[in-house]
Amino acid sequence: MGRPTHYSTELATRCQRLIDRLIDQVEHDAILSQEFRGPLRTTFLLAMSTPMIVLPMERLYKPVINKAGVADDTPIDPMVKSRVQAVFDGRAFRDTPLFEDDQWAYIAETQSFPVADPWPSPVFDELDRPGSKEAASAAPMVDIVGCLRNALAHGGVAYLDDRGRQSDDATAMLGFASRPDGKRSALRLLRVSTDAYQRFLALWSGWLADAGVETVLTHDGPGWFQSEEVE
Repeated sequence: MGRPTHYSTELATRCQRLIDRLIDQVEHDAILSQEFRGPLRTTFLLAMSTPMIVLPMERLYKPVINKAGVADDTPIDPMVKSRVQAVFDGRAFRDTPLFEDDQWAYIAETQSFPVADPWPSPVFDELDRPGSKEAASAAPMVDIVGCLRNALAHGGVAYLDDRGRQSDDATAMLGFASRPDGKRSALRLLRVSTDAYQRFLALWSGWLADAGVETVLTHDGPGWFQSEEVE
């Protein structure tokens, strides 16, 4: 296999394999750590997770809800629509195989602020409250992954320390900000530890693979090539 046939699942699998294979090297690379005043683990996770989240949402989920953009992967497997709907259609995050308890904090809607600037302290205070974890647990799955997708695609990401704040200390959490549908004056916020985010990506790529899409690609399609032996 060379070029991917089913971008939504195959690229997620490839990126996850890169994470599995390289994350320890990235985290313990002394040269990079010295150059950037710390390891690039979080940067690597964000770089890998952007296509892992954005492509499936654009090419699998949006076509299912009749909002397809320029690419639609659902015709590759006629059953993919039901598989995507089984996880996204009206299910709470906690009722999906992608949820990990006590790791996510969520604000469904708050007053908009410049995300590129330091985030307001009251926002972090609200994310600290136990209710924000329950809100993440109960939120529709599509709202959680949609927030990740929009934040990654539009730059609504913040590096946070182990207290969930913006500081010069080592990054231990990530903040994601996106706009609720049709509301320019509001923001939807999500916070998760980098460790839990890494585990989520593994669950996400595993779910995409387990959806069965890749198993039907047994033909020699446009992503397949046969290397020739050189005598």
